[in-house]
Amino acid sequence: MSTLVVGAVAVVFLVPGPWRGLEKVGSTVLAPIQLGVSDTVDQATHVVDTVRRVRVLADQNAEYRDEVAQLQSQLVQMHELEVENADLRNLLSMKERTGPGALLPVSVIARDDTQYVQAITIDHGQDVGIKKDSVVITHAGLVGYVETVNPTSSKVRLISDLNSSVSVRLQTESRTTGVLRGSSQDNSIVISYIPQTEVVQPGDVVLTSGLGGMYPEGLVVGKVARVERKDADPFQAAVIDPAVELDKLERLYVLADTGQ
Repeated sequence: MSTLVVGAVAVVFLVPGPWRGLEKVGSTVLAPIQLGVSDTVDQATHVVDTVRRVRVLADQNAEYRDEVAQLQSQLVQMHELEVENADLRNLLSMKERTGPGALLPVSVIARDDTQYVQAITIDHGQDVGIKKDSVVITHAGLVGYVETVNPTSSKVRLISDLNSSVSVRLQTESRTTGVLRGSSQDNSIVISYIPQTEVVQPGDVVLTSGLGGMYPEGLVVGKVARVERKDADPFQAAVIDPAVELDKLERLYVLADTGQ
């Protein structure tokens, strides 16, 4: 309908003579129609532009998500490289402390974590020459010993296990010695039967003494966390904070020259 009106008015404008008087009237009639058509075109253009912008933003968001995923993957890879580099540095440091013997790198693949059993399973055994009673450590200190050896795995009893015992000494002037055992209370490790006459204080460093034949001398075990004394008891006990986080074990080393 609006097209017909516009066409009619256009004819009026083009015809000379008396029809020219209608030009002003035609302009007045046509103006609202032109305005409506212009508004419709503007609205359509706005909708098209909005749709285009939405598509552009969606494409950009997809690109950003891909970039974020790639960056996250790179961060994970960088973290693993940092861990490997730290392991290599720790390995060099341990070789300086433990002597020329071979250190066999292993990883934890399973764990027994109960009130009465504290053990882990590592991913190597006879395949790399691990032997029963071999000593297991990290760069931070003593972990435990190999209890059983299988063709491609081994079970390691932790120093926090109830059936574990380690001959230790304090790195103090008194050189106090004792036997470190696991405890059923919070899986702590304790040196019991220390004579009351021996001076033991929180913070004292605990090392393996080398007595008993299993653990070589000088491996770091931990530090004294607290001392438990009773006036009527001739002995005191030292609760030890282990140097190794025994509940977060991942990469370990087996001393190849130990065991039988």
